[in-house]
Amino acid sequence: MDDQNPKRIDPRSGTEFSDERAIRRRRKLKEVAEFWNMSVFGVWLHYVSLGGDLTEYELDAYLHEAYFLTPYQHDILAEAVNELIDMLPPPPRAPLTDETGL
Repeated sequence: MDDQNPKRIDPRSGTEFSDERAIRRRRKLKEVAEFWNMSVFGVWLHYVSLGGDLTEYELDAYLHEAYFLTPYQHDILAEAVNELIDMLPPPPRAPLTDETGL
């Protein structure tokens, strides 16, 4: 992908997009999914349950900057990732000396 010239054409609608922010949003989404160690399949399954229409292969290509999504499809994907994060248990924390139950 040529990040200096981010013009992309949505293959489904034929609409051309030119948006540096779209590139940064995709990279941040991938960063977050990798941080939480989310599988492409798990993200894809939740994405589809929210109404997304990409195949698992297309989603993987998008995360690896080889495919372009409309802003609407990106938002469904971001919502899926955020909901999966919300389902995770909180990380363990070290107890303080004055906490009850210890």
